[in-house]
Amino acid sequence: MEEGKILDIAHVSFLDMIKVMITMSGAANAKGTLIRNALSTADKIKEVSYDTFDDYLAAIENTTNPIAMIEGKSSHEGEHVFGLASCPFGPSIKNYMSVFEKMPDGYADFTAEFNKPSRVTDMYRVGEGAGVSPFCSVHQPMRSAVAEKITIDGKKIKIYQLGCKSGAGKKGFAEKWIDESGVSKDVVDKVLDNHMCCYFLKIVE
Repeated sequence: MEEGKILDIAHVSFLDMIKVMITMSGAANAKGTLIRNALSTADKIKEVSYDTFDDYLAAIENTTNPIAMIEGKSSHEGEHVFGLASCPFGPSIKNYMSVFEKMPDGYADFTAEFNKPSRVTDMYRVGEGAGVSPFCSVHQPMRSAVAEKITIDGKKIKIYQLGCKSGAGKKGFAEKWIDESGVSKDVVDKVLDNHMCCYFLKIVE
């Protein structure tokens, strides 16, 4: 741990809590608990409508967009593909690593569990290989659920999680959602060169 650095114990406690959940109830139950909590939070977000896609993008820039409010500013890479440069859980991971030097045991099993096809991953178009850490099981469903509170030109939107990159630089791709969205895997790969997260926004006609 760096000398003089103040540790955020909330971050450390959260990661340790996940480890305890995995140990006590198993990866599947822990995943379910985190996803339910994420969806409960998303449910409290107020509905918002934008007249145009440009208005939606402008709201990201001034951080009034509900999705930007939960994850920070993403960048529009064209054709409704977005890249998020920093993982919202990056500071949590950094704080934990500064104390314990490695991520908790069980995190790999949890991540594999999240990537398995399920009713929830299908409903919110997440996982399927795009999960690279347990935090994806919080972040990805929450983003998709928040998107359900947004309309553009009176039309609903859907988010497709296309890929993610771990802190170690390993890329994970959701082949199912890449195919379904029609976005080229090469595009996703390129976005992940400079971003931690890549997703597609579909305006439902």
